[in-house]
Amino acid sequence: MAETCPILIASDLSEASEVAITRATQLAAHRSCSLTALHVIQEEPLWWVAKTRDLDSDDLRAELLREALAGLKSQVQEAAGRLGIEPPASDVQARLGKPAAVATEMATSIAARLVVVGAHGRHAVRDWFIGTTAEKMVRASNVPVLVARVEPTHAYQKVAVAIDFSESSRAALRAALDWAPQAQFTLVHAYETWFESYIEAATYERLRQEQEEALHDHLREFAREVGVRGDHEPDYRVIAGHPGTAVVDAAIKARADLTVCGTQGDTGLRHLLLGSVAQHILRESKGDVLTVRAGDEGV
Repeated sequence: MAETCPILIASDLSEASEVAITRATQLAAHRSCSLTALHVIQEEPLWWVAKTRDLDSDDLRAELLREALAGLKSQVQEAAGRLGIEPPASDVQARLGKPAAVATEMATSIAARLVVVGAHGRHAVRDWFIGTTAEKMVRASNVPVLVARVEPTHAYQKVAVAIDFSESSRAALRAALDWAPQAQFTLVHAYETWFESYIEAATYERLRQEQEEALHDHLREFAREVGVRGDHEPDYRVIAGHPGTAVVDAAIKARADLTVCGTQGDTGLRHLLLGSVAQHILRESKGDVLTVRAGDEGV
């Protein structure tokens, strides 16, 4: 039912956020989820504009909030029109404050199961994402965050999931199965070798093959434990190399339109670090990216 899987869209009213709203609308329609579209106006520049132009700050605030609400309503309606569907149940909210903090609080208050944000520019995640509102939301959110950068023309069809056998990658795979249940999956585990330079080539090759066979078995067992069944058999990839690079490359080869990865768990550094693998995926992936922390996957 609609109330069981609320989706929050964080929109800056740009063209990039239209991609996010369209994807969120598509997901909401498929899952019968409700939508909340949020725009946050940062107060610091607002007061500067009011002061330099001798405007009444209350009037300026009220006018900007009205414009934001109108813009959000238009974006939601246009997204449904692009998809050729009736607009799902939705609410629009405009707030003043720091965007990441307000969006995170809103996600908690509506019990959101997913937060969707847009990215900007040709190299969106690389040029704009890191160090900005979206990254702060990924770091702080207790809800999976979907960074949408490709205009959706269909439901997700091919999904790459980074697997390192941690609880966060377990949560990532569950979330991928929840939000893209009909997709073709590629599960990617990357490992880095340390002994290649210390032993002769034939021995190294034998050990490598043995290790990869064991990892393939582990990957299949891990997938079964999470809930992958025979009628949904993924493509299993075990790759030697840097995990972030391996996942991005595997997603490109698989023509994945969504890459899913776990982020670091609830540690003292959770607000400072995403983890090098997740950060690399966010920066370099060509398609949408869904980030999930252990315990955040929702249903």
